[in-house]
Amino acid sequence: MNELGKPERPLLFMGVPLVLTVTLQRLILHHSSPDTHVFVKGYLVHHLFWGILFLIPTAFLLGLGIRTRWRRNLARLVLGFSSAMVLDEVIYLVCTDGSGVAYRGSVSLWGAVVLIVIATFFLFLADWATRRVSCGAQHASKPRQDAP
Repeated sequence: MNELGKPERPLLFMGVPLVLTVTLQRLILHHSSPDTHVFVKGYLVHHLFWGILFLIPTAFLLGLGIRTRWRRNLARLVLGFSSAMVLDEVIYLVCTDGSGVAYRGSVSLWGAVVLIVIATFFLFLADWATRRVSCGAQHASKPRQDAP
């Protein structure tokens, strides 16, 4: 529950952008030219780097606590899509030659699928554990009303 008594859904704010971002990135990049890359001053910049640029400050903000609901939910959205950008490229950059053709290959695709599934599983597990702990705390804080 939040400060207004309405339940928040952090799982949705992180999970939906996580899955949608990877899906959209893969659809766009699989249907574009094999040489679709972003260069900044002559350096190839993968979406891994953009993801990290958003992910780290957002994680710090969430870790330190964000008081207002809309800012907290915005940070959760950013955490979801930036995590997707990072997870989508980890196997590709570690296990392939880093070419556009390799990005469209099965190693990169299935590596990304496996990492997103694992991340989504841990997200559900963390959400379940958090809800379980908070429910236990609510029951423990209620005064017992024993019959006389």
